[in-house]
Amino acid sequence: MADLSHRAGRVVDQRPDVVHDRLLELAARLRDEAPPIEPGTQAAQLLGMSGPLGIEIADRGPGRIELRTTQGRIRANALADLAPTPDGRTNLTMSVDIRPDGFAANLMLGAALRMMPGIEQKVIDGLDAGLDDLVTELAKPDGEWDPAAWRPAALDGASRA
Repeated sequence: MADLSHRAGRVVDQRPDVVHDRLLELAARLRDEAPPIEPGTQAAQLLGMSGPLGIEIADRGPGRIELRTTQGRIRANALADLAPTPDGRTNLTMSVDIRPDGFAANLMLGAALRMMPGIEQKVIDGLDAGLDDLVTELAKPDGEWDPAAWRPAALDGASRA
């Protein structure tokens, strides 16, 4: 089966309850502000849909938050696992799985991955850079934390290109 998966962890210089609440705030922003898939684009063709991705957030308690897309023939699932460190910081492990939903989607994703050599590593590198940026943001003191203003550096650079 053609799929993309990545798991990475970092230590956040912030308490687990603060990291949990902040991740929920940022997940809600993602759900509410993610741009729709435009008809006729490569993304629309690959996903087999246009419009909103339908992002669901599941708060599984202080140690886990889950996100998943609900639309399209290729679905994404993301998990954030949180655990306290002995010194009061937070171990944050993020997992992302991008999986086709059905035989046709599997063929399409497999073909797309073969036509773009190195794309899997680029996706992994982007996820790692995004996690580094997220950890920096989550570690900010209360007075500097502003979930409405945060924009991942990778997206910021892409919007200026």
